[in-house]
Amino acid sequence: MTVYAGTAAADLAALAELTADELRRAADDLTPREVERARAQMKAGLLMGLESPSARAERLAKLLAIWGHVPPVSESIARMDAVTPAAVRAFAEGLCTSGRAAMALYGPIARAPELAALKGRLAA
Repeated sequence: MTVYAGTAAADLAALAELTADELRRAADDLTPREVERARAQMKAGLLMGLESPSARAERLAKLLAIWGHVPPVSESIARMDAVTPAAVRAFAEGLCTSGRAAMALYGPIARAPELAALKGRLAA
C-alpha cells in the first residue's frame, strides 16, 4: 500500500503524524460509511478510467504485471463490493503492527519526523 501526500516544508511533520494517526484510526474505528464512500470513489475511478484509452492501457498493464491476467470489470466491482469494514480494520491493523513501514521524501525535509517515531505512532 502506498500513501502519497504533499505539503509545505513547515507542515511536513504534522502531515506525517496525521497520516500515521489516520492509519491507526482505520484499524481502531473505521465506520461502514467511510468504507462505502471509499468503495464508491474506487468504482467511479475505475469506470471513468475506462473512457480514456491511455487509462485503459495503464490499467491492463498493471493488472497483467501484478496478477498475470485481466479480470473483467464486473469481477473488480464485485470484489470492491465484498470488502467489509472488519476486513479494512484487520488490514489496517496489520499495516500498523507489521513494522514494515517505509518513507520516501522529496524536497526540503529537514522537519521530517524520524521513521522510527512514525512506526511507534502506528503501533500505539
